[in-house]
Amino acid sequence: MVVEITSTIHVSNRCSLKRKCAYCGFAAGSSPAGYYKSFVKTEDEILKAALSMEFAGIKRVSISAGYGNFSAVLKAVQIVKEKTGLEVLVNVGGDINEEELELLKSAGVETVCCNLETVNRELFERLKPDDSFEKRLKVCELVKEFGLKLSSGLLLGIGESEKDRKEHIKLLKSLEVDEVPVMGFRPYPGTPMESVPPAPLTLQLRVIERVREVVDSCKRITVPYPTVGKEGVIPAVRSGANNVATVVPENYPLTVKGVGSPQVGILEELLNLFDSFGIETNVERERLPL
Repeated sequence: MVVEITSTIHVSNRCSLKRKCAYCGFAAGSSPAGYYKSFVKTEDEILKAALSMEFAGIKRVSISAGYGNFSAVLKAVQIVKEKTGLEVLVNVGGDINEEELELLKSAGVETVCCNLETVNRELFERLKPDDSFEKRLKVCELVKEFGLKLSSGLLLGIGESEKDRKEHIKLLKSLEVDEVPVMGFRPYPGTPMESVPPAPLTLQLRVIERVREVVDSCKRITVPYPTVGKEGVIPAVRSGANNVATVVPENYPLTVKGVGSPQVGILEELLNLFDSFGIETNVERERLPL
């Protein structure tokens, strides 16, 4: 198995949801350890970030933002697609409609991510009071209708039950998802869930194995580095994950924080780790100078 690497460009941490999700450290003002100050990346910053990852041999980037930032995300996609050969995943949550999906498709986006995070409706509404499970589910369905690849994943350790997880995986199978991020909760300081313990790695590994067994449409099982950590990367791959996300090269020109925790993966360190275990990646090791 060849492990893929997905890098990231966080376009904006502004979020139009008045009540932030209980675990969020991404949105402006949500956590002093996260993106606390509001930002929107400039076109020049986006281009430099994209070129740095392509020059490092990375082939895929996740372009993400909080609710209410579609125009900025679309501009970022256009820049990346015009100036690089990177494959693009877009993640703006459930804040997207049919017209916007058409624009993303026309711009060359390959994958749209809309994480449901949990199928437990009571838990979803309690932790994400201004978000909508039904709206997110509708976005997932629309993505497939538009012929785009769908990424939708689980957030583990937020209070869901084993039954919830099984039902969630069953739903992902019915949606015929192409990619499943398996994310283990890690608390961001300053958030309402800062005292909740992190999800155990064993739970993440068990769910990865279950997704691999059940969701036959899934071509990528993704582990975001911020939610699995360095100690979890190799066990995750051995359990069936074949994509590690939120990884940036050493010369990445922007300040970057993980969505699940402040840490992000550093490409060169991960490549050395994979080499030590004899694991092949899709990173092009030799690139021509810019």
